[in-house]
Parts: sequence; structure tokens; C-alpha cells
Amino acid sequence: MSKNTISGQRQMDFVSKFNYIREAGTPTEEKAASLIQAELKSFGMESRIEEFSFDAWGIRKAELTITEPYHKTYQVTGYQRCGSTAEEGVEAEFLYVENGDDISLSHAAGKIVMVNEIVRKDLYLRLIKAGVAGFVSISGSPVDEGEDRIPRAAAIPQKVYESLNEKELIQGVGVHYLDAVEMVTRGAKKAQLTLIQEEVKRTSRNVEARIQGTDRADEILTLTAHYDSVPEGPGAYDNMAGAAIIMEVCRYLKEHQPRRTVEFVWFGAEEKGLLGSRHYVKLHQQELNQHRFNMNVDLAGQLVGGNVIGVTADPSVCAMLTYLARETGIGMTTKNQIWGSDSNTFAWKGIPAMTLNRDGFGMHTHYDTVELLSAWSLERSARLLAHIAESLSDIDSMPFPQNIPEEFKKQLNEYFGV
Repeated sequence: MSKNTISGQRQMDFVSKFNYIREAGTPTEEKAASLIQAELKSFGMESRIEEFSFDAWGIRKAELTITEPYHKTYQVTGYQRCGSTAEEGVEAEFLYVENGDDISLSHAAGKIVMVNEIVRKDLYLRLIKAGVAGFVSISGSPVDEGEDRIPRAAAIPQKVYESLNEKELIQGVGVHYLDAVEMVTRGAKKAQLTLIQEEVKRTSRNVEARIQGTDRADEILTLTAHYDSVPEGPGAYDNMAGAAIIMEVCRYLKEHQPRRTVEFVWFGAEEKGLLGSRHYVKLHQQELNQHRFNMNVDLAGQLVGGNVIGVTADPSVCAMLTYLARETGIGMTTKNQIWGSDSNTFAWKGIPAMTLNRDGFGMHTHYDTVELLSAWSLERSARLLAHIAESLSDIDSMPFPQNIPEEFKKQLNEYFGV
């Protein structure tokens, strides 16, 4: 493959069209899907849109007030999918429990507790077990200013939410580090926490394009990347860079028709829990036995960094990818594990999968803009991925087992809450 067939600058121009927030289920995400389709059409590729709906949570009110020994209301961000307090909120003793260890939580029953980290599944369940009345998490750093002072929160996982009844749910908000320091310094003893939210339906969409193979058309390879962003920033590194890379490989393979069929998918709503890829495997369930390998890209394009390919498949895939990378002269390492991206969804369904990832800065922040990307980096990643995809599309038989190791199956079932 000639270097000149892949353009880093063309990828930069593509990403520049999306320098805005594309939260799943919003008009800007829908706009992005249309622009992806327009790009495909510009070089003769037909595409299709597959829409899907998902449950989201609209927060009407999120508030935290320290009521003793002083009175102050702090800026907060509410946690989604954890129910609502009464309109007047819940008032209780306030306790800083640091990392949420068992010793600290042994004193937490009936109190509003503050923890050092964003609350995810395991910590949320520990807080419920401890009988807390509500929780406050900390994000940010001592040097933050402006937009960086907006605290972060998360959504409680769907499976956890569904496993609990309404009375078991506890509500929480996030505060900024500097406000947390003030609360502890001033000896906050009592707090009032209010969180009111309602469930809403939103629509997202996947954009799909297919290059039909020649003599092995019944075998399918997928190249995938998500195009939605978090609400905190425009997501150039995470993950329009990945979307640009698979677009560039699509251009290349259109001119170099593969023996196997290659499906390109730009997923929506990845940031909401891999919803786009989960919809894809459900809708395409009848043809999943034809899928041979998923090549996903998530986090890419920054100049300084290193390429890592996370492989959720037999260890022999790592050796094969290293061999192919050596043929390009492009450096990379492999990790044989499950990966927190859309490749997990394919591996969960028994399809060997990988995610191409590059070190970088600014993920899930307002710093994640196109200005931090590099045409040089995009070109190299696209060349590497194109060589892997072309080699696998044209080889006589797939050079690795078509199954997922048992240890990964167990981890994936836990990851997806099965």
C-alpha cells in the first residue's frame, strides 16, 4: 500500500466539520450523522441510517446546600438514573468518607456522604449497603478555573437501576474539588440534597456503509468508530478522529475491492453505554455468524503518544497484528484484554475484536478539540488500520481462532450486566 493513498490532511478537514458537541439523542448528533453520509456520498459510497431509541434522564433540579454550621449552596451536577428525592430534598448529617472504605462507611447510615471519586457500579452498591441517605462525589483539581470548575457526575448503570426498587435507590450529585475542600475545612455537619429527574426517550442513529467482497463475500469484517461526544466537549480525540480514520480506510478499500465483505459503521450513543453497537448486533443478529473480526477505533489523532491495540480474542491475534504492524513500520503494542469501547460488544457476541487506541489528552473535557489533533498521526493510524483490514480481507483463511477465550466471556458478561 502506497503512503500517498491515505491522507492525514483530508482526515483533519473532515474532523474540522464536527468541532461541536454531539451528545447522543440531540439535534447536533443527528446533524453529524447527516454529514457522515454526505462525506460517504462524495466518493461514491452508498450508506444507510439505522435509528434506535434509548432511555435518558432529564434533570430538572440538582442542588446541595450545607445547612450547619454554615449555610451555603454549591454548584453541582446531578447523577442520572438514580431516581429523585422529594421536592424539598433530603436533609441529613454530612460525612466525608474519603474512598468509601468499609471503616468509613460503618458510620454512614442515614447520612449524606461525600466520596473522593465518581460513583460507579461497585461504589454505588456499597453506598446502598451502608444505608446512606444520599451521596456527593468529587471531581476536578485545585488549579481549575472557568469551565473546568463545572463538576462531573455520571449515570448509574442501567442493569443496576433495573435491579433495584424505587425505595432502594439513593440520589447523588457531583461537586468540584475546591468546593469539597471548603466543606471539609469549614466542618460541614449537615446538608440538604435535592435531585429531581424524569425519564425521557431519545433517538440516536448508526451510519452504515458496505463494500461487497468478491469471492469471499459471505464473510464479513467490520471497521467501526463512534461519532457522538460527551456533553462536556466536542470530542475530536474521542472520537471524531476514529470516525475519520475508518472513513479514510473506506475510501481506500473502495478503490481496492476486498475479497471479504467489509462493513463500516459509525456508532451513535457510545458514550451512553455502547448503545449504538449494542443496537447493531441485535438488529444484525441473523448474520453475526458471518462476522470474522471487528476493527474498532476509539481515541486517536494526537501527535505525541503511542498506538495500542486492545485485543479481545485469542492471544494469537496479538502476534498477527504485531507482524502486520512491522510490515508498515508503524510502532504499536498490543494488550490482550477486554476494552471499554464498541469492540466489547462484538466480542460479547463471540466475534474476535480489537480497538486501535492512541495516548492523548483532554478526553471528556472541553479541551478535546480539533486543534489538538495531527494530520501526521491520523495518516499513520489510517495506514496501519488499512493494512490490517486489507490483509485480513484478502487472506485465504482467517489466521486465528474464531472464538473468545472463556476468561473474556466471563468478564464481558459482567461488563454488560448479564
